[in-house]
Amino acid sequence: RKYKGTEEEGRRWEEVSRRVDSWASASIHSFERCKSIARDVAHSQEKIDELEARFRKLDETYLHIKELKENKHEQWMANAESLSSIKSRTENLKKMKHVLSERKHEREMIISEQLTALTKLDESFKPDLRFKRGKQEAVAWYNRALGFRVECGHGIKFIFVNVDRVSPAREFSFTIRHCRRNDCYTLLDCDPSFEGTKDLLDGLNRANDLFKFVRAMRKKFLELSLN
Repeated sequence: RKYKGTEEEGRRWEEVSRRVDSWASASIHSFERCKSIARDVAHSQEKIDELEARFRKLDETYLHIKELKENKHEQWMANAESLSSIKSRTENLKKMKHVLSERKHEREMIISEQLTALTKLDESFKPDLRFKRGKQEAVAWYNRALGFRVECGHGIKFIFVNVDRVSPAREFSFTIRHCRRNDCYTLLDCDPSFEGTKDLLDGLNRANDLFKFVRAMRKKFLELSLN
């Protein structure tokens, strides 16, 4: 409906109407833009929420990987310590084996020397060995003369005959064993038994003189045969 008034007022009214229409159009456009921005914000928030969820997932994965890495490192350290311990024990065992081998060799040499010395002593049955050739013949003669022989098994068994004058074939024997761990001798058996073997054995372990011990044992057997 047209405004009925003066021409001047009509122009003013039209100008106001035009401004109102322009403001309304701008307001509507601004409102629509705000709605669009709001939709974009909402969509962006969804994206943000989605990204945060992915970040949380990645963070959990990172922590899990870090934990696995730390566990692997601890396991590696434990394995390294275990390998070091095994290596140290192996070296100690090698050293111990070397020491025991040397000790075994020394014991064998001592026993060999002492057994050889048995062929040269015992005044009551010592023959003239100047015509004998070599240690083997001397030992064989000594064994025949004294009826002495050695058997090796769990220990070293020393066997004597020709001790008892009434029964020369009667056997007198004792068995000893050398313990490498504490480097001492143990008397395993004595037939016939007699008092005083402990003192003789203590003397052997103190002096480490096997020949002297064998002679002392034979002397004891001889005393037993005379009783």
